[in-house]
Amino acid sequence: MARPKGNRETARLSVSLDAGDYAILAEIARKEDVSVAWVVRRAVSEVIRSHTSQATKPELPLAPKVSSVSKAGSS
Repeated sequence: MARPKGNRETARLSVSLDAGDYAILAEIARKEDVSVAWVVRRAVSEVIRSHTSQATKPELPLAPKVSSVSKAGSS
């Protein structure tokens, strides 16, 4: 899966990883048929999203609450 193209500004980053961590990333990339860089960008995006969404958005229920009050006349 390719990164979306556009006029977005980018920043280059160099990261040193433990050899075992890199091997795991490489295996994930191979299974998904993407580059290791893509896997890292995706992981960074997920970390940012999880940290920013928790701080700025209230937690919403996954399903609406169902009232336990029964209608009059029904049994």
